[in-house]
Amino acid sequence: MLTRNGKLVMACGVGLYLAAWGFGTAVMYPVAVGLVLAPGLAALWVRTMRRPLRLRRTVQRGDLIEGVDLRIGIEVRTGGGPLPARAVLIDQVDGMHPLETPLYRRGAVARGGHLIHAAPRGRYRLSSALVRISDPFWLAETQVPVERADVIIVYPQVVPLEGLFTDAGSAGGDVNRALLHRSSGYDLHSIRDFQQGESLRRVHWPSTAKRRRLMVKELHDAPRDEACVLLDGDSTAEVGDPGQSSFDVAVRSAASVLARLVDAGQRCSLIVHGETRQRVRVGSAGTEWADALGVLAVARARAPRPLSAFLGESMSGAADPIDAARVFIVTAGLTPALAERLMTLRSAQRDVAVVWIDAATFAGGRTPSGVDGAALRLARSGFALTRVRAGDDLRVALSAPALRAVANA
Repeated sequence: MLTRNGKLVMACGVGLYLAAWGFGTAVMYPVAVGLVLAPGLAALWVRTMRRPLRLRRTVQRGDLIEGVDLRIGIEVRTGGGPLPARAVLIDQVDGMHPLETPLYRRGAVARGGHLIHAAPRGRYRLSSALVRISDPFWLAETQVPVERADVIIVYPQVVPLEGLFTDAGSAGGDVNRALLHRSSGYDLHSIRDFQQGESLRRVHWPSTAKRRRLMVKELHDAPRDEACVLLDGDSTAEVGDPGQSSFDVAVRSAASVLARLVDAGQRCSLIVHGETRQRVRVGSAGTEWADALGVLAVARARAPRPLSAFLGESMSGAADPIDAARVFIVTAGLTPALAERLMTLRSAQRDVAVVWIDAATFAGGRTPSGVDGAALRLARSGFALTRVRAGDDLRVALSAPALRAVANA
């Protein structure tokens, strides 16, 4: 098809021909005819260049971490026939403006590349590519669709930690506090008299022999010997520019805490409270760790309900329970209601720690009094709690000395 330049050249040719005929200037006829024919010849040449193309995308080696310049190599080949010396490839990327790159022929391959500066974390799905071919004077062009889709995942930044803020004890002054975690699902609570109809499997034979009457074991559910990192995706608490928002910092905090637990040999699980509840169990730094990072890479603050409601359903049995002994809550939506839920969760034999992302500081404002009061209540109740403000160094904020600073503030 003709471009705007081609249509203008053809219109100029027709106008020049009419002027030459009107003034009787025969010497202008060849120029006018040439201007009229040039766009048509360009369109014919572009049409001969239209053929099925094959596309290949490549990325730099190594893990793709947010903040790095993402370079995507492009190679275009044809099954037969020549390639144009120059072309332009247009890539559609979900959630972004289309990416354009010029292609230059080198032998039988046309090469180019995209560059995304300081790429934020997320899943980049490149699809619906178009190769735009035109003549050197841009008189005519054609677009050849290329059916290929590729997915590139940029992972969140993981800050290496030498320790966790929970290692310093709680704000109430406890040092090196820890729960004695049990690997079994149930624990012995007490011994009581046998009641008619109960299973003999629950008989406690040592007590039966001592008291000379049937005694049974009273069991209760005990938390697993596991740590859980729960990321809150409260949509109302996301503040700041993309890539540096309060939720982005929360994702990095969750990834850093999880990495520290995995390095320490702790069985872990990651729970993301978002549009849907996602859970990944991590037992090592292998494929399970990569799966957890992939979930964090695409996490978005789009939870349809507050975290307090989710915890309420979990504790009431309406949703899958949190069966870990140690629970790290990473949230930018700390509220009095959430603080109340956390108090209840700890009373159910859970060791609860809180990474509070102070969302108000990401907007340059003051922390609401209700949020400050909820944080103070948790700190005074003995919760391990650290506060992360805009611009804070996560390596310091999530380490053991950071908690002492919070406790003394």
